[in-house]
Amino acid sequence: MDNNTVSNPETEVPKGPDMNDSDYLNDMLMSEKHLGGGYALAMNEASNDTLYNEIGTICRETKDMARELFNLQFQKGWYKLDKADANKITTVIDEYNQKSNEIN
Repeated sequence: MDNNTVSNPETEVPKGPDMNDSDYLNDMLMSEKHLGGGYALAMNEASNDTLYNEIGTICRETKDMARELFNLQFQKGWYKLDKADANKITTVIDEYNQKSNEIN
């Protein structure tokens, strides 16, 4: 691991053509992300308030599950994060503040 990434020690999994725990978790996370996007679209198009609220509940549960899967992948060392460059963060904040001031 270099100084530009954040990760945990990687849990070893069997290599080869068969799916392992890391593969299954990744597949589940991708599925949850896809489902969440579909539910968000369905919410935008729901014309009935009851249906909108029900889809919203399902969407939130789906997004929560995706978050849990991500956290488990990160905990197992199967998902690494890049550290944000401090200069880039400052630039984004400055751009946001400038645009915010323009519209206020």
